[in-house]
Amino acid sequence: MRIYDRYIILLAAVFCVTTVILATSNAGLDVYFSVYLIECLAATLLFSHLNANARRGLSRIGFVLFGGFMFLVAAKVVEIISGIKIL
Repeated sequence: MRIYDRYIILLAAVFCVTTVILATSNAGLDVYFSVYLIECLAATLLFSHLNANARRGLSRIGFVLFGGFMFLVAAKVVEIISGIKIL
């Protein structure tokens, strides 16, 4: 089994377990996205010994996920300040 396969299997397993756990609560999109972001970044750090191209691609994915997280934070700040619910 190649290292990429282990990485994908780990992410799939962790995301499935997290989804089942979070499905029992009344969590919103921001909670799901935040937990998935933390899990993805942690798994990427565990597999940081990947080759340079793979590491660069995973870093790009991390930046995109972090941008989505910042959007959720900005939406929550707008909701708190103005009372307008975006999500």
